[in-house]
Amino acid sequence: MREILKRVGTDIRMYHKGLLLAAAYLAAAGLLRIPVCPLVLMTGLPCPGCGMTRAALLFLSGHWRQAFVMHPFFYVLLVLAAAFAVSRYILGHTARPAWTAAVLLLLVAAAIFFYLYRMIRFFPDRAPMVYFPDNLLRLLTR
Repeated sequence: MREILKRVGTDIRMYHKGLLLAAAYLAAAGLLRIPVCPLVLMTGLPCPGCGMTRAALLFLSGHWRQAFVMHPFFYVLLVLAAAFAVSRYILGHTARPAWTAAVLLLLVAAAIFFYLYRMIRFFPDRAPMVYFPDNLLRLLTR
């Protein structure tokens, strides 16, 4: 257990600036009531990951089915994060497994196809595939 906590502490010390920056960005977006997604904020159009933050919040509040409806890939990322945590912290592996690149490439391709499906089927009137009218591009071109 001591080794696991040591690895976690090392990673937190190594990445603390990025973690704090991400937390500050999420907090600011929440306080300002603006989209978390930079693409939505700039263009008004949803991105392939749109709904992922809401899916995480729904999951954490016990609404697992609604989380799946919001973005099913959240569960894929949850499984990958658990696999990473076991590999890194429990087993102590420092190198990425050889299959990591292939799995990530497959996930990116699947995410793009899923995004296109959701854009065709649900855009612009079903969350999270909605248009954000107060986007920066629209405000700058008025």
